[in-house]
Amino acid sequence: MSSIFGMIRSGGQPVDLKDLHQMEKALNHWEADASHCSAEEEAGFGHLMLYNTPESLNERLPLTLYESRLTITSDARLDNREELFDQLNIHAADRRTFTDSALILKTYEKFGHDCVKHLTGDFAFAIWDKKNRQLFCARDHMGVKPFFYYFDPKCFLLASEKKGILAIPGVNTAINQQFLFNQLFNPVQQAEDTTVYREIHRLAPAHYLVLDADQWKISRRKYWTLDPFTEIKLPSKKEYLEGLKWHFDEAVKCRIRSAYQVGAELSGGLDSSPIVAAAWHALEKKSLTTFSNTLSADINDEISLSKSERPFIEEVLRWNGITDSIMVTEHIFSTIEEELDFGLFLNDGPEMWNPVWQMPMKAEARKRNVRTMLSGFPGDQMVTDKGKGIYIDEYYRKNLITHLSAAGDFRDLIRRMSPGFPWQLRYAFQYFQSVFQYCFHSGGRPGLIHTLKAFEVPYKYWSKRNEHLWQGDYYKGYLKSYRHNLKAKVSKPMVSLRMEAETRHGIYFRTEPRFPMADIRLIQYYLSIPDKLKYEGELTRPLWREAVSAYLPGMIRERNSKIGDMAPFMSTPEKIQQKKDFLKAFLEQSDSQSWPLNIKNRNKVTMNHLETIWWIKQKFRG
Repeated sequence: MSSIFGMIRSGGQPVDLKDLHQMEKALNHWEADASHCSAEEEAGFGHLMLYNTPESLNERLPLTLYESRLTITSDARLDNREELFDQLNIHAADRRTFTDSALILKTYEKFGHDCVKHLTGDFAFAIWDKKNRQLFCARDHMGVKPFFYYFDPKCFLLASEKKGILAIPGVNTAINQQFLFNQLFNPVQQAEDTTVYREIHRLAPAHYLVLDADQWKISRRKYWTLDPFTEIKLPSKKEYLEGLKWHFDEAVKCRIRSAYQVGAELSGGLDSSPIVAAAWHALEKKSLTTFSNTLSADINDEISLSKSERPFIEEVLRWNGITDSIMVTEHIFSTIEEELDFGLFLNDGPEMWNPVWQMPMKAEARKRNVRTMLSGFPGDQMVTDKGKGIYIDEYYRKNLITHLSAAGDFRDLIRRMSPGFPWQLRYAFQYFQSVFQYCFHSGGRPGLIHTLKAFEVPYKYWSKRNEHLWQGDYYKGYLKSYRHNLKAKVSKPMVSLRMEAETRHGIYFRTEPRFPMADIRLIQYYLSIPDKLKYEGELTRPLWREAVSAYLPGMIRERNSKIGDMAPFMSTPEKIQQKKDFLKAFLEQSDSQSWPLNIKNRNKVTMNHLETIWWIKQKFRG
């Protein structure tokens, strides 16, 4: 795991190493194991190393192949190394120490821009092709590794965090007001290539970017998408189950490649529990530490206990015989101000996700030098989806009257009819609904309506809050079939943005999150299984339960819901009251006018709005 950064100057102007060192200083807030910067003429790269994989222990980046005049900086873990070794004719004696970055560079050397079609894993990298005077940048399929960039007439900047770009004097820091208002509406629902700064962008998942240094222009292209059309044909259900388990086991195995202790989040659900068990067996029942947010043993009030997954967590540990487990029962921040400031520092302003519930576990992992943390996300968005989207196929395949008459209520009836509505009609309905909500401050989800009542939101921002979903494939395609619905769920921006946020937060604690349930081979396999096997009524996730049954105690295998909080010690009645009191005091001492938004009804401001207005007050009011 690493932080990467770099600069290309226009017109052949040389890169000053002082600029790279400025970026390095801003990014090295986590005490990297090694760091290096290099510049040659108009191109310069830097790298901050966190050793994790065995090969990385001898790695030094940026790396240059002098014969082909290629230079790379990267944050990468490749999961198809043997396949690439064969394609590139790498000698068997060299494979054990061959680094992932060197593999990427060799793949680019052979395949050019198509190199990304041969890579599997989590990666963000930039390659300067001096011979062709091109910069080639790419990001992994699911958007796990972060990649930010900035482009103006003078320079192109790239970094793993925005703070690396913001360290360069003269960068345009104008605010993206659509992003800012979206933060108030629904923070996790942002376009995946935007940030709070109008001129600082993300490279979207499964995209590559090419900078032509002679013409000084950039182009972007999507290189991969899930296939919702292909269906796997196997002789029996048994073969489907065996294939699902095999793909799952492989997804876990390739993510425990580490020279250090491996960790795993454990919440007691149907995602994290089999991941822990599969990793435990793959590691030969050693070198695994589990981390769980729960309540301390002395908490006994019923409200708090109802939010705790501790009985399920303890059953998973007992079933597998795991003794190296950490029960996290306290937050790492003593005040709400500390928590807010920490999140805004790591995110360089408001961000879609600020996974503060994970910070206590990551802090414990750092104490123990655990550099890999396995996560169960995004299981719910694909492999462990509940299957209720099967109604889309039922609409097309079953007798229409029978299908619609089975509706439980009016909302269910509309849901069952929705596949018959063309997306243009749904888009028009959404537009008129938006007008109605804005004019009458009613008719929408309570959180959205509270936001309208709390702030003076210009209509142009309100009406475009979901525009990126309509412009993309999400709303246009998600009702074509259940398979399209699954693809849309896992491709929604909030999925990649959460994994990226966990990665950026992880580097602060010198811990790399890895996501077996985001393995593109696993999710494509599950997507291609016949839909009829994915839903069998009220007991959800039937195929998954059966495939991983050997990894699950009965208590977990038979549960059909998960009601516990991600961090129950953060939502006890006392903590909730503290947050309410803090918000009230903060609003009472704040200016009524805070550019670029106006608070018009303080009683409607909630904790969901706090981070955004906290940042605005600090940035614009001091």
